[in-house]
Amino acid sequence: MNPVQVLFDPVVVYAAAASVGLILMTGALVKLRDLELFRYAVENYGLLSSSQAALFAPAFAVAELLAGAALIFETTRGLGLVLGVAVLVLATGGVVANLLQGRDRIECGCGTGGQRISWGLVARNVGLIAAVALAAADDVPRTLTAVDYFSVAGAVLALLALYACANQLLTNQPFLKELQS
Repeated sequence: MNPVQVLFDPVVVYAAAASVGLILMTGALVKLRDLELFRYAVENYGLLSSSQAALFAPAFAVAELLAGAALIFETTRGLGLVLGVAVLVLATGGVVANLLQGRDRIECGCGTGGQRISWGLVARNVGLIAAVALAAADDVPRTLTAVDYFSVAGAVLALLALYACANQLLTNQPFLKELQS
């Protein structure tokens, strides 16, 4: 089996879709639980007025929740792909716009708590966009067997653990920089 076949194996495709789906739903639920805090985070980006941020924050969180849920189920994955990419590109665009202006002391508003925007966050989001793109594979070389579902579950757990580790490193990065100076 060549590397391209491995990458588009249904276990990898399903694991990517489920992992990003769970990540998006978790982030959305945190935002929806405290919409006022998320609205404040959106305002801090300085890209929208206060009234625009008040409309944007709940719409964004709901779109993120729908994207995550749609990615998990094969029948709705197409909608999840479109919404997932849109949400991730929009969020990443806001981060990049602020970083290019030298504004890096803004909390990301990702729902992870205390994480500042950084180029590492941009890289993380690009990785999530790549995983969503991988989940778009619809011409998989084989169907899943019963054992494959255990492999998907294990891969999802491993990917979620990797995501949690990356988030913790991104959260600690500013503090480590301050200790060095």
